[in-house]
Amino acid sequence: MRKLLLYISYTLFTFVASSCSEDFLEETNPNTISADLYWSNLEESNANLTSVYGALLNNYLISVDFESWRSDIAYPKDRDNPYQNALPWYRKTYNNSVKDYEKSWDAMYQVIWRANQVIAGLNSMGQEFKEQDGWKEQMGQARFFRGLMHFYLNSNYNNGKVIIRDKIPVTISDFSKPVSSSQEVIDFYREDLMYAYNNLPPTFEDKSRVTAGTAATILGKSYLYTQEYALAKQYLLDVITNNDYGYKLLEGDDVNLLFTKAGDFNDESIFEINYSQDHQQQDGTFDEESFFNRFARYAAPTVAKGGSFMVPTAWLTYEYSAEELDSNDPRNYVSDGSGGVKLRNVSLRAAQMVAVVNDEQSEYYGTTANVLTTFAGTTFSYFKKLTNHDIVTSEDNILETAWKSGKNLVLYRLADVYLMYAECQIKTGNITDALTYINKIRRRWGLVLLGPSDGSSYDFDEVIYTEESLMEHLMYKERPLELCNEGYAQRSIDLRRWGVIEDRFNSLASQEYYLDDYTTQTGTNRNKSLIQKGTSPDPSDATITINEFDEAAANYNSNLHDYLPLPISETLYNQGSLK
Repeated sequence: MRKLLLYISYTLFTFVASSCSEDFLEETNPNTISADLYWSNLEESNANLTSVYGALLNNYLISVDFESWRSDIAYPKDRDNPYQNALPWYRKTYNNSVKDYEKSWDAMYQVIWRANQVIAGLNSMGQEFKEQDGWKEQMGQARFFRGLMHFYLNSNYNNGKVIIRDKIPVTISDFSKPVSSSQEVIDFYREDLMYAYNNLPPTFEDKSRVTAGTAATILGKSYLYTQEYALAKQYLLDVITNNDYGYKLLEGDDVNLLFTKAGDFNDESIFEINYSQDHQQQDGTFDEESFFNRFARYAAPTVAKGGSFMVPTAWLTYEYSAEELDSNDPRNYVSDGSGGVKLRNVSLRAAQMVAVVNDEQSEYYGTTANVLTTFAGTTFSYFKKLTNHDIVTSEDNILETAWKSGKNLVLYRLADVYLMYAECQIKTGNITDALTYINKIRRRWGLVLLGPSDGSSYDFDEVIYTEESLMEHLMYKERPLELCNEGYAQRSIDLRRWGVIEDRFNSLASQEYYLDDYTTQTGTNRNKSLIQKGTSPDPSDATITINEFDEAAANYNSNLHDYLPLPISETLYNQGSLK
Protein backbone atom coordinates (compact mmCIF):
# COMPACT_ATOMS: atom_id res chain seq x y z
CA MET A 1 0.00 0.00 0.00
CA ARG A 2 3.04 2.31 -0.09
CA LYS A 3 1.96 4.06 -3.29
CA LEU A 4 -1.59 4.50 -2.04
CA LEU A 5 -0.36 5.94 1.26
CA LEU A 6 1.90 8.29 -0.65
CA TYR A 7 -1.04 9.60 -2.63
CA ILE A 8 -3.18 9.96 0.48
CA SER A 9 -0.42 11.92 2.17
CA TYR A 10 -0.54 14.37 -0.70
CA THR A 11 -4.18 15.07 -0.03
CA LEU A 12 -3.29 16.09 3.51
CA PHE A 13 -0.27 18.17 2.61
CA THR A 14 -0.79 20.71 -0.14
CA PHE A 15 2.16 22.56 -1.51
CA VAL A 16 2.17 26.31 -1.81
CA ALA A 17 4.86 28.71 -2.98
CA SER A 18 5.46 31.91 -1.10
CA SER A 19 4.83 35.17 -2.88
CA CYS A 20 8.18 36.68 -1.88
CA SER A 21 10.26 38.34 -4.55
CA GLU A 22 12.74 35.46 -4.73
CA ASP A 23 10.02 32.86 -5.39
CA PHE A 24 11.18 30.44 -2.70
CA LEU A 25 9.05 27.29 -2.46
CA GLU A 26 7.72 26.39 0.99
CA GLU A 27 5.25 23.92 2.45
CA THR A 28 2.27 25.36 4.27
CA ASN A 29 0.75 24.25 7.51
CA PRO A 30 -1.06 20.98 6.63
CA ASN A 31 -4.09 22.13 8.59
CA THR A 32 -4.84 24.92 6.09
CA ILE A 33 -6.45 22.70 3.49
CA SER A 34 -9.48 24.83 2.75
CA ALA A 35 -7.36 27.96 2.30
CA ASP A 36 -5.21 26.11 -0.21
CA LEU A 37 -8.10 24.76 -2.25
CA TYR A 38 -10.51 27.70 -2.03
CA TRP A 39 -8.61 30.90 -2.60
CA SER A 40 -10.02 34.34 -2.10
CA ASN A 41 -8.00 36.11 -4.80
CA LEU A 42 -5.74 35.54 -7.80
CA GLU A 43 -2.61 36.40 -5.81
CA GLU A 44 -3.17 33.36 -3.62
CA SER A 45 -3.87 31.12 -6.58
CA ASN A 46 -0.78 32.43 -8.39
CA ALA A 47 1.37 31.50 -5.41
CA ASN A 48 0.04 27.95 -5.68
CA LEU A 49 0.68 27.98 -9.43
CA THR A 50 4.32 28.72 -8.61
CA SER A 51 4.43 25.38 -6.80
CA VAL A 52 3.65 23.67 -10.12
CA TYR A 53 6.72 25.33 -11.62
CA GLY A 54 8.62 24.27 -8.51
CA ALA A 55 7.83 20.62 -9.18
CA LEU A 56 9.64 20.94 -12.53
CA LEU A 57 12.92 21.38 -10.65
CA ASN A 58 12.96 17.67 -9.82
CA ASN A 59 15.99 16.31 -11.71
CA TYR A 60 14.26 12.97 -12.26
CA LEU A 61 11.47 14.62 -14.23
CA ILE A 62 13.45 15.08 -17.46
CA SER A 63 16.20 12.57 -16.55
CA VAL A 64 18.74 13.84 -19.05
CA ASP A 65 21.23 11.25 -17.81
CA PHE A 66 19.47 7.92 -18.27
CA GLU A 67 17.47 9.06 -21.29
CA SER A 68 20.77 9.95 -22.99
CA TRP A 69 22.29 6.58 -22.11
CA ARG A 70 19.11 4.88 -23.29
CA SER A 71 19.36 6.48 -26.73
CA ASP A 72 22.37 6.69 -29.07
CA ILE A 73 23.57 10.02 -27.65
CA ALA A 74 25.69 9.30 -24.58
CA TYR A 75 28.17 6.73 -23.32
CA PRO A 76 28.41 6.15 -19.54
CA LYS A 77 31.79 7.60 -18.53
CA ASP A 78 35.13 6.12 -19.74
CA ARG A 79 35.00 3.30 -22.26
CA ASP A 80 37.55 1.36 -20.19
CA ASN A 81 35.84 2.18 -16.87
CA PRO A 82 32.11 2.70 -17.48
CA TYR A 83 29.67 3.96 -14.90
CA GLN A 84 28.05 0.78 -13.66
CA ASN A 85 24.69 2.30 -12.72
CA ALA A 86 24.26 3.49 -16.31
CA LEU A 87 25.12 0.24 -18.06
CA PRO A 88 21.59 -1.27 -17.91
CA TRP A 89 20.35 1.75 -19.87
CA TYR A 90 23.19 1.70 -22.36
CA ARG A 91 23.18 -2.09 -22.81
CA LYS A 92 19.36 -2.39 -22.81
CA THR A 93 19.18 -4.74 -19.85
CA TYR A 94 16.94 -2.55 -17.69
CA ASN A 95 13.50 -3.67 -16.49
CA ASN A 96 10.62 -2.31 -14.44
CA SER A 97 12.48 -2.64 -11.14
CA VAL A 98 14.92 0.18 -12.01
CA LYS A 99 14.26 3.06 -9.62
CA ASP A 100 15.44 5.89 -11.90
CA TYR A 101 12.49 5.95 -14.23
CA GLU A 102 10.05 5.14 -11.40
CA LYS A 103 11.20 8.43 -9.89
CA SER A 104 10.63 10.12 -13.24
CA TRP A 105 7.10 8.69 -13.38
CA ASP A 106 6.39 9.89 -9.83
CA ALA A 107 7.84 13.34 -10.61
CA MET A 108 5.47 13.75 -13.55
CA TYR A 109 2.44 12.77 -11.51
CA GLN A 110 3.51 15.20 -8.81
CA VAL A 111 3.36 18.01 -11.39
CA ILE A 112 -0.07 16.72 -12.42
CA TRP A 113 -1.15 16.60 -8.77
CA ARG A 114 -0.21 20.20 -8.18
CA ALA A 115 -1.73 21.32 -11.47
CA ASN A 116 -4.99 19.64 -10.45
CA GLN A 117 -4.88 21.49 -7.13
CA VAL A 118 -4.59 24.80 -8.96
CA ILE A 119 -7.36 23.84 -11.41
CA ALA A 120 -9.68 22.82 -8.55
CA GLY A 121 -8.93 26.01 -6.62
CA LEU A 122 -9.51 28.23 -9.63
CA ASN A 123 -12.75 26.46 -10.45
CA SER A 124 -13.94 27.09 -6.89
CA MET A 125 -13.73 30.86 -7.39
CA GLY A 126 -16.69 33.02 -8.19
CA GLN A 127 -17.70 34.15 -11.65
CA GLU A 128 -16.21 37.61 -11.11
CA PHE A 129 -12.76 36.00 -11.03
CA LYS A 130 -13.38 33.56 -13.89
CA GLU A 131 -14.08 36.45 -16.24
CA GLN A 132 -10.69 38.04 -15.59
CA ASP A 133 -7.71 37.53 -17.91
CA GLY A 134 -5.56 36.62 -14.90
CA TRP A 135 -7.84 33.70 -14.04
CA LYS A 136 -7.69 32.36 -17.60
CA GLU A 137 -3.92 32.79 -17.72
CA GLN A 138 -3.44 30.86 -14.50
CA MET A 139 -5.84 28.15 -15.63
CA GLY A 140 -4.01 28.00 -18.96
CA GLN A 141 -0.67 27.43 -17.25
CA ALA A 142 -2.04 24.76 -14.91
CA ARG A 143 -3.73 22.92 -17.76
CA PHE A 144 -0.62 23.25 -19.93
CA PHE A 145 1.47 21.43 -17.37
CA ARG A 146 -1.17 18.78 -16.74
CA GLY A 147 -1.33 18.24 -20.49
CA LEU A 148 2.44 18.30 -20.93
CA MET A 149 3.01 15.62 -18.30
CA HIS A 150 0.35 13.36 -19.82
CA PHE A 151 2.00 13.96 -23.22
CA TYR A 152 5.37 12.88 -21.82
CA LEU A 153 3.90 9.80 -20.14
CA ASN A 154 1.96 8.82 -23.25
CA SER A 155 5.02 9.26 -25.47
CA ASN A 156 7.40 7.18 -23.39
CA TYR A 157 5.56 4.64 -21.20
CA ASN A 158 3.62 1.40 -21.72
CA ASN A 159 2.81 1.90 -25.43
CA GLY A 160 1.07 5.13 -24.50
CA LYS A 161 -1.41 3.48 -22.10
CA VAL A 162 -1.04 5.43 -18.87
CA ILE A 163 -3.23 6.70 -16.04
CA ILE A 164 -5.21 9.88 -16.66
CA ARG A 165 -5.24 11.97 -13.48
CA ASP A 166 -7.82 14.66 -14.15
CA LYS A 167 -8.68 15.61 -10.56
CA ILE A 168 -7.45 15.46 -6.98
CA PRO A 169 -8.16 11.90 -5.77
CA VAL A 170 -10.50 11.52 -2.83
CA THR A 171 -11.93 7.99 -2.87
CA ILE A 172 -10.10 4.68 -3.16
CA SER A 173 -11.27 4.36 -6.75
CA ASP A 174 -9.81 7.78 -7.51
CA PHE A 175 -6.41 6.59 -6.29
CA SER A 176 -6.46 3.18 -7.94
CA LYS A 177 -7.28 4.12 -11.50
CA PRO A 178 -6.67 1.84 -14.46
CA VAL A 179 -4.64 2.91 -17.44
CA SER A 180 -6.47 4.47 -20.36
CA SER A 181 -5.93 3.68 -24.01
CA SER A 182 -3.27 5.67 -25.80
CA GLN A 183 -5.88 7.52 -27.84
CA GLU A 184 -7.83 8.46 -24.72
CA VAL A 185 -4.68 9.91 -23.21
CA ILE A 186 -3.90 11.78 -26.43
CA ASP A 187 -7.40 13.25 -26.55
CA PHE A 188 -7.12 14.28 -22.90
CA TYR A 189 -3.78 16.06 -23.08
CA ARG A 190 -4.62 17.77 -26.36
CA GLU A 191 -7.75 19.25 -24.80
CA ASP A 192 -5.58 20.69 -22.01
CA LEU A 193 -2.98 21.99 -24.46
CA MET A 194 -5.66 23.55 -26.66
CA TYR A 195 -7.09 25.37 -23.67
CA ALA A 196 -3.62 26.69 -22.90
CA TYR A 197 -3.06 27.69 -26.52
CA ASN A 198 -6.35 29.59 -26.67
CA ASN A 199 -6.09 31.31 -23.27
CA LEU A 200 -2.42 32.02 -22.63
CA PRO A 201 -0.88 35.29 -23.82
CA PRO A 202 1.89 35.28 -26.45
CA THR A 203 4.40 36.53 -23.86
CA PHE A 204 4.80 37.07 -20.14
CA GLU A 205 7.11 39.60 -18.55
CA ASP A 206 8.46 36.65 -16.54
CA LYS A 207 10.16 34.64 -19.28
CA SER A 208 10.17 31.47 -17.21
CA ARG A 209 6.38 31.21 -17.64
CA VAL A 210 4.82 29.16 -20.41
CA THR A 211 2.88 30.97 -23.14
CA ALA A 212 0.60 30.28 -26.09
CA GLY A 213 3.78 29.76 -28.11
CA THR A 214 4.92 27.03 -25.73
CA ALA A 215 1.54 25.33 -26.05
CA ALA A 216 1.66 25.59 -29.86
CA THR A 217 5.11 23.97 -29.84
CA ILE A 218 3.92 20.97 -27.85
CA LEU A 219 0.72 20.65 -29.89
CA GLY A 220 2.80 20.65 -33.06
CA LYS A 221 5.16 18.05 -31.60
CA SER A 222 2.26 15.86 -30.50
CA TYR A 223 0.73 15.85 -33.98
CA LEU A 224 4.14 15.11 -35.49
CA TYR A 225 4.42 12.13 -33.15
CA THR A 226 1.08 10.79 -34.42
CA GLN A 227 2.00 11.53 -38.07
CA GLU A 228 -0.82 14.05 -38.49
CA TYR A 229 1.40 16.33 -40.50
CA ALA A 230 -1.16 18.89 -41.67
CA LEU A 231 -2.17 19.66 -38.09
CA ALA A 232 1.44 19.62 -36.92
CA LYS A 233 2.39 22.16 -39.58
CA GLN A 234 -0.47 24.43 -38.54
CA TYR A 235 0.87 24.86 -35.00
CA LEU A 236 4.55 24.76 -35.90
CA LEU A 237 4.12 27.44 -38.56
CA ASP A 238 2.27 29.57 -36.03
CA VAL A 239 5.31 29.40 -33.73
CA ILE A 240 7.61 30.30 -36.62
CA THR A 241 5.63 33.16 -38.14
CA ASN A 242 3.68 34.74 -35.25
CA ASN A 243 5.70 37.84 -34.37
CA ASP A 244 3.75 38.27 -31.13
CA TYR A 245 5.70 35.39 -29.61
CA GLY A 246 9.00 37.19 -30.22
CA TYR A 247 10.90 34.05 -31.21
CA LYS A 248 13.82 34.20 -33.63
CA LEU A 249 16.87 32.11 -34.36
CA LEU A 250 20.08 33.45 -32.91
CA GLU A 251 22.40 34.34 -35.76
CA GLY A 252 25.80 35.92 -36.35
CA ASP A 253 27.93 36.17 -33.22
CA ASP A 254 24.80 35.74 -31.09
CA VAL A 255 25.03 31.96 -31.60
CA ASN A 256 27.69 32.06 -28.88
CA LEU A 257 24.94 32.85 -26.38
CA LEU A 258 23.26 29.46 -26.71
CA PHE A 259 23.65 27.33 -23.58
CA THR A 260 25.44 30.03 -21.62
CA LYS A 261 24.45 32.02 -18.56
CA ALA A 262 24.27 35.19 -20.67
CA GLY A 263 21.93 33.37 -23.04
CA ASP A 264 19.29 32.36 -20.50
CA PHE A 265 15.81 32.99 -21.97
CA ASN A 266 17.23 34.31 -25.24
CA ASP A 267 15.05 35.05 -28.27
CA GLU A 268 15.33 31.46 -29.52
CA SER A 269 14.19 29.97 -26.22
CA ILE A 270 10.63 28.63 -26.03
CA PHE A 271 10.81 26.94 -22.64
CA GLU A 272 13.56 26.24 -20.14
CA ILE A 273 13.49 25.03 -16.56
CA ASN A 274 14.68 27.92 -14.43
CA TYR A 275 17.42 26.79 -12.06
CA SER A 276 19.61 29.26 -10.16
CA GLN A 277 22.98 29.33 -8.43
CA ASP A 278 21.47 31.70 -5.86
CA HIS A 279 19.40 30.69 -2.84
CA GLN A 280 21.03 27.28 -2.55
CA GLN A 281 21.06 25.07 0.52
CA GLN A 282 24.56 25.18 1.95
CA ASP A 283 24.52 21.99 4.00
CA GLY A 284 25.37 19.41 1.35
CA THR A 285 21.83 18.05 1.21
CA PHE A 286 19.88 17.33 -1.96
CA ASP A 287 16.30 18.37 -2.47
CA GLU A 288 14.49 17.74 -5.73
CA GLU A 289 12.78 21.11 -5.40
CA SER A 290 15.88 23.19 -4.78
CA PHE A 291 17.05 25.50 -7.52
CA PHE A 292 19.94 23.34 -8.66
CA ASN A 293 20.48 20.33 -10.90
CA ARG A 294 23.08 17.57 -11.16
CA PHE A 295 23.47 17.53 -14.92
CA ALA A 296 26.57 19.71 -15.07
CA ARG A 297 28.33 17.26 -12.75
CA TYR A 298 27.34 14.41 -15.03
CA ALA A 299 28.84 16.17 -18.06
CA ALA A 300 31.84 18.01 -16.58
CA PRO A 301 35.41 16.82 -17.24
CA THR A 302 37.29 18.50 -14.39
CA VAL A 303 35.94 17.96 -10.90
CA ALA A 304 37.63 16.87 -7.72
CA LYS A 305 36.44 13.27 -7.74
CA GLY A 306 36.23 11.60 -11.14
CA GLY A 307 35.25 12.80 -14.55
CA SER A 308 32.08 12.91 -16.56
CA PHE A 309 29.40 10.25 -16.11
CA MET A 310 27.94 10.87 -19.57
CA VAL A 311 30.05 11.67 -22.61
CA PRO A 312 29.09 11.94 -26.29
CA THR A 313 29.14 8.66 -28.16
CA ALA A 314 31.81 8.06 -30.78
CA TRP A 315 29.51 8.55 -33.76
CA LEU A 316 28.12 11.81 -32.36
CA THR A 317 31.60 13.15 -31.60
CA TYR A 318 32.78 12.29 -35.08
CA GLU A 319 29.77 13.88 -36.78
CA TYR A 320 30.33 17.11 -34.86
CA SER A 321 34.00 17.10 -35.83
CA ALA A 322 33.23 16.34 -39.47
CA GLU A 323 30.74 19.15 -40.14
CA GLU A 324 31.73 21.07 -43.27
CA LEU A 325 32.25 24.81 -42.92
CA ASP A 326 31.02 27.44 -45.35
CA SER A 327 34.20 28.99 -46.75
CA ASN A 328 32.33 32.26 -47.39
CA ASP A 329 31.37 32.88 -43.76
CA PRO A 330 33.94 35.18 -42.11
CA ARG A 331 33.15 33.68 -38.68
CA ASN A 332 34.81 30.48 -39.84
CA TYR A 333 38.24 32.06 -40.12
CA VAL A 334 40.70 32.31 -37.23
CA SER A 335 44.37 33.16 -36.81
CA ASP A 336 46.83 30.56 -38.03
CA GLY A 337 49.46 31.75 -35.54
CA SER A 338 51.71 33.12 -38.25
CA GLY A 339 49.94 36.35 -39.12
CA GLY A 340 47.48 34.74 -41.52
CA VAL A 341 44.11 33.05 -41.19
CA LYS A 342 42.74 29.54 -41.53
CA LEU A 343 39.41 27.80 -41.21
CA ARG A 344 38.23 26.95 -37.71
CA ASN A 345 39.12 23.47 -36.51
CA VAL A 346 35.49 22.60 -35.72
CA SER A 347 32.19 24.17 -36.65
CA LEU A 348 30.52 26.87 -34.60
CA ARG A 349 27.77 24.39 -33.78
CA ALA A 350 30.22 21.76 -32.54
CA ALA A 351 32.05 24.39 -30.49
CA GLN A 352 28.82 25.37 -28.74
CA MET A 353 27.59 21.83 -28.06
CA VAL A 354 30.64 19.68 -27.24
CA ALA A 355 34.29 19.90 -26.22
CA VAL A 356 36.83 18.06 -28.40
CA VAL A 357 40.61 18.13 -28.35
CA ASN A 358 41.01 19.95 -31.67
CA ASP A 359 38.79 22.88 -30.67
CA GLU A 360 41.45 25.53 -30.09
CA GLN A 361 39.19 28.54 -30.56
CA SER A 362 36.15 28.43 -28.26
CA GLU A 363 36.15 29.16 -24.54
CA TYR A 364 35.89 26.27 -22.13
CA TYR A 365 36.30 26.67 -18.37
CA GLY A 366 38.47 29.76 -18.70
CA THR A 367 40.68 28.32 -21.43
CA THR A 368 40.08 26.22 -24.54
CA ALA A 369 39.16 22.56 -24.83
CA ASN A 370 42.45 21.51 -26.41
CA VAL A 371 44.44 22.18 -23.22
CA LEU A 372 42.49 19.71 -21.08
CA THR A 373 44.60 16.85 -19.79
CA THR A 374 41.50 14.67 -19.55
CA PHE A 375 41.38 13.94 -23.28
CA ALA A 376 43.11 10.63 -22.82
CA GLY A 377 42.54 6.90 -22.97
CA THR A 378 39.05 6.44 -24.30
CA THR A 379 37.55 9.78 -23.25
CA PHE A 380 37.72 12.10 -26.25
CA SER A 381 34.72 14.46 -25.94
CA TYR A 382 32.40 16.11 -23.43
CA PHE A 383 28.99 17.77 -23.52
CA LYS A 384 29.36 21.55 -23.10
CA LYS A 385 25.72 22.57 -23.28
CA LEU A 386 24.87 21.15 -19.83
CA THR A 387 27.78 22.72 -17.96
CA ASN A 388 28.80 26.06 -16.46
CA HIS A 389 31.97 26.20 -18.57
CA ASP A 390 31.27 29.84 -19.49
CA ILE A 391 31.26 31.25 -15.94
CA VAL A 392 33.69 29.13 -13.86
CA THR A 393 37.03 27.37 -14.34
CA SER A 394 35.71 24.16 -12.80
CA GLU A 395 32.35 22.83 -11.68
CA ASP A 396 33.93 22.54 -8.22
CA ASN A 397 33.77 26.33 -8.08
CA ILE A 398 30.10 26.85 -8.94
CA LEU A 399 28.70 26.12 -5.43
CA GLU A 400 29.87 24.19 -2.39
CA THR A 401 29.72 20.97 -4.42
CA ALA A 402 29.94 20.21 -8.13
CA TRP A 403 26.66 18.34 -7.82
CA LYS A 404 24.82 21.64 -7.47
CA SER A 405 24.44 23.57 -10.71
CA GLY A 406 22.21 26.57 -11.29
CA LYS A 407 22.34 26.25 -15.07
CA ASN A 408 18.96 26.39 -16.78
CA LEU A 409 17.83 23.27 -18.61
CA VAL A 410 16.73 24.18 -22.13
CA LEU A 411 13.79 22.03 -23.19
CA TYR A 412 12.48 23.70 -26.34
CA ARG A 413 13.77 26.36 -28.69
CA LEU A 414 12.91 27.58 -32.16
CA ALA A 415 15.51 25.39 -33.88
CA ASP A 416 13.51 22.32 -32.82
CA VAL A 417 10.37 23.83 -34.34
CA TYR A 418 12.18 24.51 -37.63
CA LEU A 419 13.37 20.91 -37.83
CA MET A 420 9.95 19.50 -36.92
CA TYR A 421 8.40 21.67 -39.61
CA ALA A 422 11.05 20.48 -42.09
CA GLU A 423 10.18 16.87 -41.22
CA CYS A 424 6.50 17.54 -41.89
CA GLN A 425 7.44 18.98 -45.27
CA ILE A 426 9.58 15.94 -46.10
CA LYS A 427 6.76 13.60 -45.16
CA THR A 428 4.28 15.51 -47.32
CA GLY A 429 6.60 15.64 -50.32
CA ASN A 430 7.76 19.26 -50.15
CA ILE A 431 11.54 18.80 -50.32
CA THR A 432 12.18 22.41 -51.34
CA ASP A 433 10.56 23.89 -48.22
CA ALA A 434 12.17 21.26 -46.02
CA LEU A 435 15.60 22.25 -47.32
CA THR A 436 14.77 25.90 -46.71
CA TYR A 437 14.12 25.37 -43.01
CA ILE A 438 17.04 23.00 -42.47
CA ASN A 439 19.34 25.45 -44.23
CA LYS A 440 18.15 28.33 -42.06
CA ILE A 441 19.68 26.50 -39.13
CA ARG A 442 22.81 25.46 -40.98
CA ARG A 443 23.36 28.99 -42.29
CA ARG A 444 23.30 30.52 -38.82
CA TRP A 445 26.08 28.10 -37.82
CA GLY A 446 28.19 28.85 -40.90
CA LEU A 447 27.81 25.31 -42.27
CA VAL A 448 27.73 24.17 -45.89
CA LEU A 449 24.10 24.27 -47.02
CA LEU A 450 22.20 21.30 -48.41
CA GLY A 451 21.12 20.99 -52.02
CA PRO A 452 22.18 22.58 -55.30
CA SER A 453 23.58 26.12 -55.43
CA ASP A 454 20.98 28.88 -55.64
CA GLY A 455 23.21 31.66 -56.95
CA SER A 456 23.91 33.09 -53.49
CA SER A 457 27.34 33.45 -51.93
CA TYR A 458 26.92 30.42 -49.65
CA ASP A 459 28.59 27.05 -50.16
CA PHE A 460 26.24 24.17 -51.01
CA ASP A 461 26.88 20.42 -51.03
CA GLU A 462 25.30 20.17 -54.54
CA VAL A 463 23.35 17.01 -53.61
CA ILE A 464 19.91 16.40 -55.13
CA TYR A 465 17.96 15.22 -52.11
CA THR A 466 15.03 12.83 -52.19
CA GLU A 467 12.52 12.29 -49.42
CA GLU A 468 14.50 9.26 -48.28
CA SER A 469 17.96 10.84 -48.36
CA LEU A 470 16.86 14.09 -46.71
CA MET A 471 15.08 12.15 -43.99
CA GLU A 472 18.29 10.18 -43.42
CA HIS A 473 20.15 13.44 -42.96
CA LEU A 474 17.52 14.78 -40.58
CA MET A 475 17.48 11.62 -38.47
CA TYR A 476 21.19 10.98 -38.15
CA LYS A 477 22.77 14.40 -38.46
CA GLU A 478 20.61 17.49 -38.18
CA ARG A 479 18.33 16.62 -35.27
CA PRO A 480 20.88 14.89 -33.02
CA LEU A 481 23.63 17.45 -33.63
CA GLU A 482 21.29 20.38 -33.08
CA LEU A 483 19.13 19.02 -30.26
CA CYS A 484 20.96 16.34 -28.28
CA ASN A 485 20.03 16.36 -24.57
CA GLU A 486 17.10 18.73 -25.10
CA GLY A 487 13.41 18.09 -24.47
CA TYR A 488 12.14 14.97 -22.73
CA ALA A 489 13.47 11.63 -24.07
CA GLN A 490 13.32 13.15 -27.55
CA ARG A 491 16.05 11.05 -29.13
CA SER A 492 14.62 7.70 -28.00
CA ILE A 493 11.12 8.77 -28.98
CA ASP A 494 12.33 10.01 -32.37
CA LEU A 495 14.15 6.78 -33.18
CA ARG A 496 11.11 4.74 -32.14
CA ARG A 497 8.53 6.78 -34.04
CA TRP A 498 10.73 6.71 -37.16
CA GLY A 499 10.80 2.90 -36.88
CA VAL A 500 14.61 2.75 -37.02
CA ILE A 501 15.70 2.20 -33.43
CA GLU A 502 16.66 -1.47 -33.69
CA ASP A 503 18.41 -0.96 -37.03
CA ARG A 504 20.16 2.06 -35.55
CA PHE A 505 21.81 0.06 -32.78
CA ASN A 506 22.78 -2.68 -35.23
CA SER A 507 24.31 -0.10 -37.56
CA LEU A 508 26.26 1.60 -34.78
CA ALA A 509 27.54 -1.74 -33.50
CA SER A 510 29.10 -2.39 -36.91
CA GLN A 511 30.94 0.95 -37.01
CA GLU A 512 34.54 1.38 -35.88
CA TYR A 513 36.40 4.47 -34.75
CA TYR A 514 39.92 4.98 -33.54
CA LEU A 515 41.93 7.66 -31.77
CA ASP A 516 44.73 9.49 -33.49
CA ASP A 517 47.40 11.80 -32.14
CA TYR A 518 46.67 15.51 -32.27
CA THR A 519 49.25 18.28 -32.36
CA THR A 520 48.04 21.70 -31.27
CA GLN A 521 48.82 24.91 -33.09
CA THR A 522 51.49 25.65 -30.50
CA GLY A 523 53.15 22.28 -31.07
CA THR A 524 51.87 20.30 -28.10
CA ASN A 525 51.28 16.65 -28.93
CA ARG A 526 48.14 15.08 -27.45
CA ASN A 527 48.47 11.34 -27.82
CA LYS A 528 45.47 9.32 -28.96
CA SER A 529 42.87 12.00 -28.40
CA LEU A 530 41.33 12.79 -31.81
CA ILE A 531 38.41 10.67 -33.01
CA GLN A 532 38.65 9.21 -36.50
CA LYS A 533 36.25 6.93 -38.34
CA GLY A 534 37.27 3.49 -39.53
CA THR A 535 40.08 1.13 -38.60
CA SER A 536 43.41 2.57 -37.54
CA PRO A 537 46.11 2.19 -40.21
CA ASP A 538 48.52 1.30 -37.39
CA PRO A 539 47.99 -2.30 -36.18
CA SER A 540 49.43 -1.37 -32.79
CA ASP A 541 46.39 0.86 -32.21
CA ALA A 542 44.06 -2.09 -31.82
CA THR A 543 43.79 -1.51 -28.08
CA ILE A 544 42.10 1.85 -28.61
CA THR A 545 39.64 0.85 -31.29
CA ILE A 546 36.28 2.34 -30.33
CA ASN A 547 33.34 0.05 -31.00
CA GLU A 548 30.05 0.88 -29.29
CA PHE A 549 26.52 -0.50 -28.94
CA ASP A 550 27.39 -4.20 -29.34
CA GLU A 551 25.36 -5.08 -26.25
CA ALA A 552 22.53 -2.73 -27.19
CA ALA A 553 22.25 -4.35 -30.62
CA ALA A 554 22.25 -7.84 -29.11
CA ASN A 555 19.81 -7.07 -26.29
CA TYR A 556 17.35 -4.68 -27.87
CA ASN A 557 13.84 -6.06 -27.95
CA SER A 558 11.16 -3.86 -29.46
CA ASN A 559 8.46 -5.23 -27.19
CA LEU A 560 10.55 -4.52 -24.09
CA HIS A 561 12.41 -1.37 -25.00
CA ASP A 562 10.44 0.76 -27.45
CA TYR A 563 8.61 2.18 -24.45
CA LEU A 564 9.44 2.20 -20.77
CA PRO A 565 7.29 -0.29 -18.83
CA LEU A 566 4.99 0.74 -16.03
CA PRO A 567 7.05 1.07 -12.83
CA ILE A 568 6.84 -1.94 -10.55
CA SER A 569 5.57 0.25 -7.71
CA GLU A 570 2.56 1.24 -9.81
CA THR A 571 1.76 -2.35 -10.77
CA LEU A 572 2.10 -3.54 -7.16
CA TYR A 573 0.21 -0.84 -5.31
CA ASN A 574 -2.35 0.50 -7.74
CA GLN A 575 -5.56 -1.47 -7.25
CA GLY A 576 -6.83 -0.54 -10.70
CA SER A 577 -6.49 -2.69 -13.80
CA LEU A 578 -3.03 -2.02 -15.21
CA LYS A 579 -2.04 -3.66 -18.48
